[in-house]
Amino acid sequence: MPQAKKDAKNFGCKLDRVTFERLEEFCSISGQNKTLVVERAIRKYLDENMEMMREVAKKL
Repeated sequence: MPQAKKDAKNFGCKLDRVTFERLEEFCSISGQNKTLVVERAIRKYLDENMEMMREVAKKL
């Protein structure tokens, strides 16, 4: 049975070659696809930094 399509938006960006090669290596070792790895990395970054950014924005 195929997986249900998730509600998604396209996101394109350019990565420097070294970062992209590290991403590919990580995906190869972990067996995860690039989309999943990037989604998890962005989510982690936002979870760790959103409150600080909200505090900074209040001061502006």
